[in-house]
Amino acid sequence: MSEQALHRDSDQAIALYHQGRYPEALRIQLRVLAESERLLGPDHIDTIARMSYVAISLWALGRREEAFDRQAQAFQASARVLGIGHPDTLAASNNLAMFTPRPEEAARMHEVVLAAKEQALGPGHADLLPTLVNLAASYSQTGRHRDALAISLRALATAEAGLGPDHPSTLTIRNNVAVTTSEVFGPARAADLHETNLRLRRRTLGPDHPDTLQTGHNLGVCYREAGRPADSAAILTDTLRRLEQTLGTQHPATRKCRASLARV
Repeated sequence: MSEQALHRDSDQAIALYHQGRYPEALRIQLRVLAESERLLGPDHIDTIARMSYVAISLWALGRREEAFDRQAQAFQASARVLGIGHPDTLAASNNLAMFTPRPEEAARMHEVVLAAKEQALGPGHADLLPTLVNLAASYSQTGRHRDALAISLRALATAEAGLGPDHPSTLTIRNNVAVTTSEVFGPARAADLHETNLRLRRRTLGPDHPDTLQTGHNLGVCYREAGRPADSAAILTDTLRRLEQTLGTQHPATRKCRASLARV
């Protein structure tokens, strides 16, 4: 396989990932990574980037320990080849923190990465978005919901300014704002945010995209917690059916939605 073919297949895998077709993306990424290691060597910057792509797809498929191990390899290789302060190494560090199973440790890692990125890029740069999103998630996991909401609102403003209101990344951040708003102010305050985001994601990504289904699940939970059981059951039933068809019956997202429906 030529280097040009590696780039072509890698781009195809990335496109499949963004369509929510994670198993297909991973199959191509594993093949591309093996060929990249053979053709370019394990320390080539393209090979290191492809390690991260594999880790991200593994994470999306619920294979969390494998994702962490792969991302740790990518981070170590990037730090060795490019240096700890290089933007690619910071991105690899950001992913590693996201995959870390201990949220307190992950939050500290994200804070360090964010400070380094802000110094290098400035406080409003769009490349800060992944770190802002992951830092907010770590804060939520440790019960720091108001801090998480503040970071998520900052990320949303940055995304809307730099990417536009309908960009998939902006929609992801708006979903996070809705979830955290529910934690801080209660589900009734968050329902409108979830409804708006579900409508936008269905239009932009399609009704069966994993991100759309995540928003459907979040809206169903929000309805349940707001005392709207009929609305909750309707949206969760539809979301569960689509998750089973799209990701399979045993995917973590499917199991989580099934458990939420059982509690209505």
